[in-house]
Amino acid sequence: MEKPTCLEVLQQGSYAWNTFLLDEGLQSACLSEANLGGADLRRVNLAQADLHLANLNGADLSLANLRGADLSLADLRGANLNGADLSLANLEGADLRGAKCTGVQLLGADLRRVNFHDTDLRRANFANANLCGADLSGTRLIRANLVGADLCGANLTGVEMLEGRPAMLRTAA
Repeated sequence: MEKPTCLEVLQQGSYAWNTFLLDEGLQSACLSEANLGGADLRRVNLAQADLHLANLNGADLSLANLRGADLSLADLRGANLNGADLSLANLEGADLRGAKCTGVQLLGADLRRVNFHDTDLRRANFANANLCGADLSGTRLIRANLVGADLCGANLTGVEMLEGRPAMLRTAA
């Protein structure tokens, strides 16, 4: 019997995937350009995975471990990333419009030119993240941690930082 591909196992859900990683002794997987739109990937371990250009539109990645993953240019529109760990991940140029990102961990992440338009980022941790050129317009950053984050050139139009109040933010020129 032929061994299943990483994508086939991942499509079976987080339990099958996490077991597969342990059984195969894998640290990460190449899922570049994978179509995982709408997939149920709650609590999945995708740390260090290559998800460059992947379609994760509408996927449920809540509480997932994506630490150090490459999600550059990935489509995460409408995805559920609540409570996920994306620390040190590369999301450069990714599309997260309308995503749910409450409590997401983005410590030290590369978020250059990410489109966060209209994304719920309450309690998100952006400590030391690079948000240069990111579109944060219309986002909810209530109780978000932006300590050490680089916001040069970021679009902060209509950002809500306090319950019901638009933020008055200035970025360095």
